[in-house]
Amino acid sequence: MDETPKPKRKTVAFDFDAVIATYSGFVGKEYVEEPIPETVKAIKILKEKGFKILIHSTRGDEFLKKYCEKYEIPHDFINHRPDKCGDNPGKPIAFVYVDDRALRFTGQKAEVLVEE
Repeated sequence: MDETPKPKRKTVAFDFDAVIATYSGFVGKEYVEEPIPETVKAIKILKEKGFKILIHSTRGDEFLKKYCEKYEIPHDFINHRPDKCGDNPGKPIAFVYVDDRALRFTGQKAEVLVEE
């Protein structure tokens, strides 16, 4: 039996609104716009390269599953990773997070962070 450890597949977490789906502002929890083609393409490329895909959103799991099924958006997890719950399951463990509202911290001083 081969006991060589298999390399872990890294997870990329994608926000839903304004990253996977076009977003023009909140209209209602059941309202959603069309997918953003380049994001869907990127997700498919990452899946082909062996990455796991996590969709992280304030929207409900069933809603997101139906949307992904309708638009053929591959994913492994929605809103959490059952294989990696940790002490705080509110933030999923991922290699990188793709989000339209993110601010990348690179050691900026407080004044710069507040301005950004």
